[in-house]
Amino acid sequence: MAAGERVGRLPVAAEIALASAAGAGAFATAAVAFADIDSVIVAAFLGAAFLLAVIAIARFASVAYAVPVGMAGLLAFDWFYLAPTHPLEFPDSANLVDLIIYLAGAVLLGVLSAHAVERAAAAERARGEIADEQAALRRVATLVARGVAAGELFAAVATEAGTLLDVHGIRIARYEDDTELVHVAEWSEPGHDPPSSYDRAGLEGMNVSAEVLGTGRAVRIDNYQDIVVRARSARVSDLKSVVGAPVVVEGRVWGVMIAWSMSGLLPGDTERRLTDFAGLVATAISNTDARTELIASRARLVAASDEARRRFERDLHDGIQQRLVSLALELNLAEAVAPRENAELAARLGHVRQGLTGALDDLRELSRGIHPAILSEGGLVPALKALARRSPVPVELRLSVGERLADQVEVGTYYVVSEALTNAAKHARASNVEVTAHVRDGRLQLTIGDDGVGGADPARGSGLTGLADRVSALGGTIAITSQPGKGTSLRVELPIVSQ
Repeated sequence: MAAGERVGRLPVAAEIALASAAGAGAFATAAVAFADIDSVIVAAFLGAAFLLAVIAIARFASVAYAVPVGMAGLLAFDWFYLAPTHPLEFPDSANLVDLIIYLAGAVLLGVLSAHAVERAAAAERARGEIADEQAALRRVATLVARGVAAGELFAAVATEAGTLLDVHGIRIARYEDDTELVHVAEWSEPGHDPPSSYDRAGLEGMNVSAEVLGTGRAVRIDNYQDIVVRARSARVSDLKSVVGAPVVVEGRVWGVMIAWSMSGLLPGDTERRLTDFAGLVATAISNTDARTELIASRARLVAASDEARRRFERDLHDGIQQRLVSLALELNLAEAVAPRENAELAARLGHVRQGLTGALDDLRELSRGIHPAILSEGGLVPALKALARRSPVPVELRLSVGERLADQVEVGTYYVVSEALTNAAKHARASNVEVTAHVRDGRLQLTIGDDGVGGADPARGSGLTGLADRVSALGGTIAITSQPGKGTSLRVELPIVSQ
């Protein structure tokens, strides 16, 4: 503890009295030491020793004592060593008044200096605490912005708050049905076991969790011994001081962040500082909820788009395509009954048949692009094999997908491979493409690589951008590597849902 902190613990009147007594005592001691000394060496030695004593008093006691002690020593040196010297006796009234004035000025200067030192030290500590707090809050905010998993984020918040606030433990819990607490994360200082752990606990008895839920504000309890009906976690632990701050999400008290001490009272600003961390927890929860809802919304849009494609493809197949097939059959019949001697009519009918056949082929190709029927009928593996057969670039398939997956996963995978093969043929000038797909740890892992010119950049706006949006909407990840001259590689992971 610094000297300035010692001064702050005493009233000003007590400080003045102690400083005056120290000055008077120092004057008397120095008077005896310097009286009748003839040797300069001895006087210099005593002066040096006295100076060291003053420095030690300032360092280990207080400047409030060091200043009057130093002034008293100088007065004694002047009175009893430097000519004209004074006799070693109680001073007369005139000299006594001078002595009192000097010592009073020294005491006042010492007390003012001590309090200035105390304020400077307090300001420096406050700056350090603010800097540490801002650094901790920035680290947590970075995790929030990165969108890390909720468990990792809450554990990091508990750890940062615990080490910063100088407490024995931190706990984060959420309310359920306003009757229970559900454990979320916890941190405790080594050597201080936390209160009773729980996965769920009722809001029974008098405790900060129940008070925070009821008031919506930070709450402190400094003496559990005076509480007759206590929460279960407080019955078997030696809690001395507990502070809880609400985690408020969209105007509702979602949960509580609790700090505790087992040896003394928590500092008076714990509520404010704990509330800052609780605010970050609330922000993280809001971001997570918003991100989850965004992903769900995008997934619904993708599913609706795929369903519309499927209906359109079915309508084409069952309507226009079948009608064109019927017309082609009728045209063939017309060619068969047409007079053979009318060459011009036969040529015109043949020309119409070729055009109709071409239109039917174009329609089938368009239908496959909208939604491949083989994907709905046979599944992902036959659909990818069909893509490979139609690709103008040779494709090597390594597929280990033994079960049907959910429609959105199969459709998403199909379009990723289709777009990659199209890019390899049109832009990459590739001579070979490798497609690997397998299921591992509940995720479909897809890799597509070509030996083309590389240099693909999704930021410039291409089909890859749409694929990234589709993959993201399905809760997956996509990584694109395309260095100039080294080909392009796509690595996609999608959470799978079996049909």
